[in-house]
Amino acid sequence: MNRIFVIGDIHGCYKTFKNLLFNILKVNTDDKIILLGDLIDRGPFIKETVELIIEMQKKQYDIIVIRGNHEQLLIDSINSPKSMYLWLKNAGETTLDSFCIINPGFLDEEIIRFFYSTKLYHFEEKYLCVHAGLNFEIEEPLKDINYMLYSRTSKVIPEKIGNRRLITGHTPKTLEEIKLSLDTNHIYLDGGCVYKNKVKGLGHLVALELNTNELYYTENIDF
Repeated sequence: MNRIFVIGDIHGCYKTFKNLLFNILKVNTDDKIILLGDLIDRGPFIKETVELIIEMQKKQYDIIVIRGNHEQLLIDSINSPKSMYLWLKNAGETTLDSFCIINPGFLDEEIIRFFYSTKLYHFEEKYLCVHAGLNFEIEEPLKDINYMLYSRTSKVIPEKIGNRRLITGHTPKTLEEIKLSLDTNHIYLDGGCVYKNKVKGLGHLVALELNTNELYYTENIDF
């Protein structure tokens, strides 16, 4: 059976991401890799992170990228000065600096196409992957796009998503909190990689293999 890995928020932690992929998971082109978004902003190697993913896709790795709120802020900023201001307030300058540009409109076309190609959500047989969460207060949770990108979902109603379990990033959790979530209807996979030495208990990049429910992780090695 082919492996299916879901990986939490990377935020430009390129060395840590490579370590997880190739030293710990030892991924190959038969595996499916689902990234939960927030690839960019805050971390030290944003350009390298994005370029690695694009290069792996070109080499026929099966990589599905879910859009995080930081990717959405970048996309919004391409044509909206107001959105650019909001993005800069949320660490957008780290991405601009990494690409050595002053405006996201100066990104290479290939990079822009990559960001636009990201998905708002992704279904697996028993799971639904989304960056932040879903609005279970409405009849059709997948219609609330803003909630998918920015929310902090607490209660999950599996019946509204085809009796699937919800997997999200976005909300940093300790390894203990992540492990406790693995047998619930809401699995958290943001180990707060970029917050190493800033928030106690965080600083890990986390992956879950869906067929075995096995958790893999590495401590941030970027700084």
